[in-house]
Amino acid sequence: MKRITTGIHGLDDKMEGGLVPGSVVLIAGKAGTCKTSFCSNYIYEGVQRGETSVYITTEEMEDEIKNDLLEVFGWDFREFEKTGLVHFLSIKPIFPEKTLNPGDYAKITKFYTYDITKRIVEAVNTTKATRLIIDSISVFELFIKDKYMAKIALIGLMEALRKTGVTTIVTGEIPESSEGLSKNEIIEFLADAVIKLEFVPVSEDYKRTLTIRKMRRTDHSSMIHPFEITKDGIKIIQI
Repeated sequence: MKRITTGIHGLDDKMEGGLVPGSVVLIAGKAGTCKTSFCSNYIYEGVQRGETSVYITTEEMEDEIKNDLLEVFGWDFREFEKTGLVHFLSIKPIFPEKTLNPGDYAKITKFYTYDITKRIVEAVNTTKATRLIIDSISVFELFIKDKYMAKIALIGLMEALRKTGVTTIVTGEIPESSEGLSKNEIIEFLADAVIKLEFVPVSEDYKRTLTIRKMRRTDHSSMIHPFEITKDGIKIIQI
């Protein structure tokens, strides 16, 4: 099977050459575990291969992301935008200013999730993107308070993405006190693959690690892999 390379040094050979084309991959981790850096490596790899990407941001400002990537890695995503290989789209949730009754809330939730899905799919189809980032999915989980509604909305979004054929990475934040892989503990069951990033104490220091928790149709590593941030991107430390 043809694989989609991640751009993470030393990772692709841990998953039979990369991500499954057309799949939805969850990158889960607590604050400070380099989820956005992982996403930028994936997009940068696409740029090097002449592949078009869409980067959806739901929390951070576009300029903040671009400035951080230029400072940390020296990657000028503004220049990549000019070439047409990278397209940024900021999607922020709009919360109602007044208290709603349950019926109104359900209608707004349905309209909101339909609109978001439509905008993302249109961005992918218009640009003919082969790589997609949604950073992060957690804001949708917070907006949709009912677990059943959240599951239905996420299923709809993932089905729509799979139909486009784009290979998607979504990030999800793990609450500090949680043992799960997302805020609502839903997305990890719906995604085709889950990669968990952690920041763990080692002796008197802290190390970042990566674990492939699942990946459909793939014989993947189940080991805990330490990694580091270099000027060339994320690099798996070989043990």
